[in-house]
Amino acid sequence: MKSIATFPDSISASIAQGMLEANGIHSVIDNQAMGALYPTPLSGLSDVNLMVNEKDASRAIELLKEAGDGNC
Repeated sequence: MKSIATFPDSISASIAQGMLEANGIHSVIDNQAMGALYPTPLSGLSDVNLMVNEKDASRAIELLKEAGDGNC
């Protein structure tokens, strides 16, 4: 799995994940536990990573950039 974007919270990451899933790209959200414990940015502890399979990374990044989602 490859991290393709970071989000300030799990809600934003989940929205992006749904968009990727709708386009046939399986993704995983990482760091959800820290985001729940620290819902506001606290020295990067609450950053949430969106990860995809290596083979889907380029397409996923392209879709996120088109949608203006995440920090790719």
